[in-house]
Amino acid sequence: SGRRGDQPRADGMVASLQPGDAPEVRDLLLAHFRDPTLEVEGKLGRRSKDRFTAGVSAEQFAALEVGLLQGGVPCLGLLDGTPEVEVTIDRFHTWAPAENDRRLQASGSGRARGPERLPTVRSSFACDASGRPLGPEPFEVLNKTRLSDCHIGRQVACASLPQHCVVDLRVSFSQEIVLPQAGLAPGLGNLVHERLKRRRTFEALLWRVMLTRVTIGRRETFEVEVELKMEAVRARMELAVEPPDEALAITRELVAALREMARLAAEIPMCRKRKRVEEVEAVERELKTAMEEPEVSAELRRRVAVEGREALHIAKRYLCDLVRLRLASVSESALHRSAGRQVAKALQRHLRAKFHDANDAETSVEKATAARAEPDSLVRRF
Repeated sequence: SGRRGDQPRADGMVASLQPGDAPEVRDLLLAHFRDPTLEVEGKLGRRSKDRFTAGVSAEQFAALEVGLLQGGVPCLGLLDGTPEVEVTIDRFHTWAPAENDRRLQASGSGRARGPERLPTVRSSFACDASGRPLGPEPFEVLNKTRLSDCHIGRQVACASLPQHCVVDLRVSFSQEIVLPQAGLAPGLGNLVHERLKRRRTFEALLWRVMLTRVTIGRRETFEVEVELKMEAVRARMELAVEPPDEALAITRELVAALREMARLAAEIPMCRKRKRVEEVEAVERELKTAMEEPEVSAELRRRVAVEGREALHIAKRYLCDLVRLRLASVSESALHRSAGRQVAKALQRHLRAKFHDANDAETSVEKATAARAEPDSLVRRF
């Protein structure tokens, strides 16, 4: 969130903003803090153009975990105690709420990315250390709706850090509606996806800091988040003489905690191999997204259909230029390798289609010749 002008309060006074404040977070907190379903969480990740990817590197995650366990981040105000690792499985199903449940319908429409998409329900199961559920029933079932995302500006000090070390911040406001399990089954649809989480939760008075290893299939990500304890926030807001000032104070405390976590993560050098892997993964994700766009796929097919090596080089440059426009920073070697693979796949598809078309044409000619020869063979036979 960039700095906006000072915001007038209801009593005519002005709550003064300072450089580095997050006024959008303050305004959303002020507007929604009374909502009993509100969840406010800040996450560390990477932002490229208009996309935020939550998570840090394995090295950054491990260093943050050690620092928190050893009490090396005093500004977070963590309570005494060593949290255990909690293992859970989340299963996401499509959900068709009853027609008369307007709250869930509104919740679902907020989460859907298109008018045809149904909302989702998350069922969470407690697991043993190996990741096997302890029982058939979930301990929690809820529907989550994203209200807003606020991207927090980087600190000036980040400008001197290598690009792959920089950590970005996002604060999200969501509604979490806990659903009764009784009568839920008729509305459940297909399983969308499943994830395994191994989480440590560090408690403080105003928030909880959660470090989570998330596994989806063969892919593992390392998430770091700071979630506000809304019961503590509401208590402070209700007692405040000036709620806008209190919302700003809470926002500053949350942002300061997130920035301290980001600073510590950014100081962790990423091993060269891990950096290469993450660079390749970022390029692959962007290319996959681009190839799903009809106009990009059609343009690549048109370019590889032209005969000659030069046409293939031009197709490869086309994909490289496309990704450079979409990613804030990119490894050229990873980009050229990945783009080359996409062009090779497109060329293979083109040659297969051309081969099948030729075979179909040859088969049609053979059938026509056989049809013309059939009367002569009948005459010779009889």
